[in-house]
Amino acid sequence: MGVLSFCFFVFWVSQVVSAQKTSDPDEVDALNKLIDYWDLRDKLNITNDPCIQNAEWANEQANPRVACDCSSSTCHITHLKIYGLDISGEIPSELFVLKELVKLDFGQNILNGTIPSEIEQLSNLQNLNLSINNFTGEVPQELGNLTKLITLGLGSNNFVGPLPPSLGKLTSLQELHVDSSGVSGPIPREFENLKSLQTLWASDNLFTGKLPDFFGALTELRNLRLQGNIARRRIGDLKGEDSVLEFLLDQKSLTILVLRNCLLSGQIPDRLGNFSRLLELDLSFNKLTGRIPDSFQDLALLQYLYLGNNSLNGQLPANIIGPNLIAIDVSFNPISGNLPQNSMKVGLSMNVVGTSINANNLQGKASGMLQCLQADFKCSNKVSSKSFSVKCGGMNQTSASGIEYEVSDGAGSSRRDKKRLGKLVGISVACVAGLVIISSVFYLWWIKEDSPRNMRI
Repeated sequence: MGVLSFCFFVFWVSQVVSAQKTSDPDEVDALNKLIDYWDLRDKLNITNDPCIQNAEWANEQANPRVACDCSSSTCHITHLKIYGLDISGEIPSELFVLKELVKLDFGQNILNGTIPSEIEQLSNLQNLNLSINNFTGEVPQELGNLTKLITLGLGSNNFVGPLPPSLGKLTSLQELHVDSSGVSGPIPREFENLKSLQTLWASDNLFTGKLPDFFGALTELRNLRLQGNIARRRIGDLKGEDSVLEFLLDQKSLTILVLRNCLLSGQIPDRLGNFSRLLELDLSFNKLTGRIPDSFQDLALLQYLYLGNNSLNGQLPANIIGPNLIAIDVSFNPISGNLPQNSMKVGLSMNVVGTSINANNLQGKASGMLQCLQADFKCSNKVSSKSFSVKCGGMNQTSASGIEYEVSDGAGSSRRDKKRLGKLVGISVACVAGLVIISSVFYLWWIKEDSPRNMRI
């Protein structure tokens, strides 16, 4: 009986202590100021304790979301999500009172200004998402002090300058998104320390230099995207030096490898066919030469293969179209020969424009417009596609069959197109003016003829 009474007493004390847990008052005050600053009271009406049990705003799917950790005598705010709610302005200082934050998500808003250096005060952060905003200035080096970070999202912003080398201290980082962020300069050598990195998206920036060889040491990489450049058309991510693919040959865990417009040169290594987990491979718009390796037929999981706009030659491997392939693009390469086996597979998208591949078998599958783009297919003057054109810019190119594609390195239309447009605008304006004059004369005549009959007496 005494033991039972003691157990009941311990249970009662624990319940009393649990009931007496309170939230950190400074954090509560800071949170309420943030709510008012961004006018979120109608979505997050927290007037007292944000850490009450079973609060609707603590749900994993809630947005905005506030969640707490009450494992100690005082509850602390550990999760704050305000995603895609168009909050604007600069990050207020009240945010840095929430020093126990583990996850902070301000993605897809209209936040501007620089990321304050005080961000380093949130030293418990494991997940930080500031992507898709209007942040400016340089990426602060203080981010490198958030050594517990597992994911960091800075993509789709308006930063300037290079990525800080201090990011190399984030040895626990698994995901880094800096795509379309405006950063420039070389990729810091210190990134070789990111041994846990699995995903790196760094497309559409102004990087310079050679593709870093140390990428080969990041053996946990699964998803690597380096492509495109929003500032100068068809100029690679990494301008100034040619890069080769040898440094990647130990990255056999990759599932997505996108190195579009990266000034890659040389031949495609045959060992790339050993990357048995690849789902997507994009090496288009580079300077690659030689044949497409026969080993590519071993990429059984591959769904997307893009090799267009290189200098690859020879013939397509007979079995390059694997069981899971959805799209293959080898356009604008001096490749010849016949189509590979399974080229008529249902659901397969195949682009051989600008090659010397015998694509007659595609005529029953491709649209009239795509057929018209094939090297030896005669276009009918009766099809509506004869007046269709696509102008994407870039230097002049000559296909393997000798067809020359006009140079267009400006941001707008060519001079000839502008003249045509000017003529069309002039004719349109003249026609409209004529219609207005005729309509006005007719209207005045109608008023004159009709007014006596409608006059009140």
